[in-house]
Amino acid sequence: MNATLDNTIAEVDALLKRVHMNFTDDSWRRVIPAEPGWYLITTNTPIDVLKSIGSPKYPAHIDIPQSIKNVSVLYILGLAIKQAKDEDWVVYNGEAENLKARAREHEKGHPKTYCLGLSNYSALRTYQWSFCYTPISSCKNLNNGDKLLRLVVEQGWRVKHGWPILCSK
Repeated sequence: MNATLDNTIAEVDALLKRVHMNFTDDSWRRVIPAEPGWYLITTNTPIDVLKSIGSPKYPAHIDIPQSIKNVSVLYILGLAIKQAKDEDWVVYNGEAENLKARAREHEKGHPKTYCLGLSNYSALRTYQWSFCYTPISSCKNLNNGDKLLRLVVEQGWRVKHGWPILCSK
């Protein structure tokens, strides 16, 4: 991997801040900045529960069981992130122009937005979910929210750490 990209990914990883998601109280999102950056979604939900939750509430939302099927070859080859026992594991990573808005989308899920819409699944509410984020402004060598830069770091993160099972592209 390119040394500059590897260093940037290491910096993003080191600066990650974790916020526990609460599906009944929106106050958890207050600490997330409304600015560009990268994020991870972690959970202790077992893969078998994720595979069995059914179709999304809205057609634009990510079909969680189908996403898992789509990455099954990566999972078998050891290229996808796997859960260790019942510990938290990264199931999604991404980049966003507005981290706060993206956190809201993945939790609540606007009907026309490509997102997880996690609070729409009652079976997921009994597990721990976290939104981990690094705003670009906290990275010392990066000073803009360029979309291409965000995409390169997002994809590089997947090369370095493995493919999150709920990511499709």
